[in-house]
Amino acid sequence: MIFVEHLPQRSVARVQGVVLRARGWGVALMGALLLTGAAVPAGALPGGGGAGISTIVGTPYDGTLRAFNLYVSPKVPTREPVPLLMVLHGLYLDPSTTEATSGLDRVADSEEVALVYPYGIDGSWNAGTCCGTASAQQIDDVGFLAHVVDTVAALRPIDRRRVYVAGFSNGGMMSLRAVCARPDVFAAAASVGGTLQSGCLASSPVSALLLHGQRDTTVPYAGTSYSRFLRTALTPVPTAALTLAKQSGCVAVRTTRTPKYQQASYRGCGPGSSVELVSVPALGHHWPTTQTDGVDGEGIVWNFLSRHRLAA
Repeated sequence: MIFVEHLPQRSVARVQGVVLRARGWGVALMGALLLTGAAVPAGALPGGGGAGISTIVGTPYDGTLRAFNLYVSPKVPTREPVPLLMVLHGLYLDPSTTEATSGLDRVADSEEVALVYPYGIDGSWNAGTCCGTASAQQIDDVGFLAHVVDTVAALRPIDRRRVYVAGFSNGGMMSLRAVCARPDVFAAAASVGGTLQSGCLASSPVSALLLHGQRDTTVPYAGTSYSRFLRTALTPVPTAALTLAKQSGCVAVRTTRTPKYQQASYRGCGPGSSVELVSVPALGHHWPTTQTDGVDGEGIVWNFLSRHRLAA
């Protein structure tokens, strides 16, 4: 069963953590979800910058009512399969914050892509050793994200060969875990301000982008033996990229530089796969934008993801 509420154009939806933690589902829980997902006036919180319609969708998974926001531009054809991009929020954030800061709604408007912004349990994702409630309780977030893809496919046509996952911070970590665990579902992943906290034992080569600031003190570029905030060791970002590259059979790396960042592109990877690391010397722990950092974060993410598709 799927519960749906359409939200006014460019409004922001929220779902309280207490609803997402509730076990079981039914009419009363559906009502609670829809009440907490009531639209907030566009002026109250920053919108994602898109011109499309957001829909909040509640769906039961593993005995819990979970939820996601589905954003579709008016330009997206309703009867034709289109790519699907899943975007995961950072720790203790929510989909509306990620939608507002990533600029990906505008990408969806111009590229005719459906976007989905899922809600993590207590604002967290089980990305392996990190983070929060989801990791501590070993929530099956990999299964949930695959379930979200199936749920969206039941609501509108999507191109199953072009399903992507991206995220910020804990959401970026979860994106990397998801593509490693389900390379049959996700054609590529992009992590912004995250790292690999789960290892990668994919059954086939994977495609992944890591975009990271070298001034990041929350998820340090060089890693750390223990993060008091995240309560775990954090993998150095170059090590994470190398792990993904080895998993995909990459045999060489090519480095290019721009005035704002350095890009390491691994070469000779398995068929259809690639791994890239974009290192930004002046960037801290936030999603980069052209306006604030001179780095087009959403453009870099989408340009990488859109080059990949699953084999027929």
